[in-house]
Amino acid sequence: MNNQVVLSCTQLSKTFGEKNLFVPVLSGVDLALQKGECLAIMGTSGSGKSTLLHLLGGLDKPSSGSVMMAGQDVSQLKESELSRLRNKHMGFVYQFHHLLAEFSALENVAIPLLIGGASIAEANQRAFEMLQSVGLEHRVAHRFAELSGGERQRVAIARALVTKPQCVLADEPTGNLDKKTAEQIYELMLSLNQELDISLLLVTHDVQLASKMDRVLSLVDGLLLK
Repeated sequence: MNNQVVLSCTQLSKTFGEKNLFVPVLSGVDLALQKGECLAIMGTSGSGKSTLLHLLGGLDKPSSGSVMMAGQDVSQLKESELSRLRNKHMGFVYQFHHLLAEFSALENVAIPLLIGGASIAEANQRAFEMLQSVGLEHRVAHRFAELSGGERQRVAIARALVTKPQCVLADEPTGNLDKKTAEQIYELMLSLNQELDISLLLVTHDVQLASKMDRVLSLVDGLLLK
């Protein structure tokens, strides 16, 4: 880990609702994620963890404040520019893997590369290598229905990492798995963080798993606390 900041936000706020029914979710959040850092954000259900992740990933717009991704102010980008930036610099892992059921594991992992302009041959080769890294080289041709929950999440992790992004955002990535499989997935993510020097920011409610990260912050009443 070094002092290069790959993702940050300043005075980030988000309010939902309209007219007289406003619900503040985030209130002036400041955060800086360094290259190679593993950061966990904890909070109760409904505390705004997922909202914060969506804002940091450029998937939603803040009510106020700014997000800097790979040195660029997200709010100043056109949607097409933001999509390219996300594709190149960001990876996303969710509680529910969001794999495309009609595609094989290999095809699911290759999709971000194809979107980024890689040839089919290059995308398939890099996708295969990434599936090897997560221990699924024997499952490349299997579709969603033929994979276990843990295998599906491994495919999702491979898909998030295949573009070699600067940062991966993970939203309760083991929340849908049993304890043993969850621990295996966390160990995999941490080992890939070390191997590839990719920053990892995840939200979780699991204290034991969060304790394995470099840094843990808590989201309480819309504020990010140490």
